[in-house]
Amino acid sequence: MTDLDAFLRWNSGHLLENRTRGAYAEWLVHRALGLDPGEHRIEWADVDVTDGGITLEVKSAAYVQSWPQAKPSVISFPIEQRVATAYVFCLLAEQDPELVDPQDLTQWHFWVVPTGKLHEGRKSIGLQPLIRAFGPGISYGELRACIEALRT
Repeated sequence: MTDLDAFLRWNSGHLLENRTRGAYAEWLVHRALGLDPGEHRIEWADVDVTDGGITLEVKSAAYVQSWPQAKPSVISFPIEQRVATAYVFCLLAEQDPELVDPQDLTQWHFWVVPTGKLHEGRKSIGLQPLIRAFGPGISYGELRACIEALRT
């Protein structure tokens, strides 16, 4: 293992850590769209993913965190920026700490929501309001088609 590989593993090797999981969710969206995410991630870019004229803000959440928990986390997604065409909400849905595996794409649920359909005054959206307004979510395999539908 090179020094750079060792550093990268040390710095961001735990995919349940919030910042790393968020970056991983962005990576998953890039991969679903068949996009090259570029050489380096720009953490404070205006949007997380650009595909032609579509811009996406990617938000992730998980029940299981990288720290010890008495119970699963309450799911909520921030929605403050609002400059993107749409938000992609990514939920790592497995609740069992022994089974959770961010690399298992079947454990993820996604929602692609046009920014204009989000309540303008809200700064976040919880899981149940998200499901009531936009359905139970989609699988990783359905993500590309759902984002492509934004073009029409």
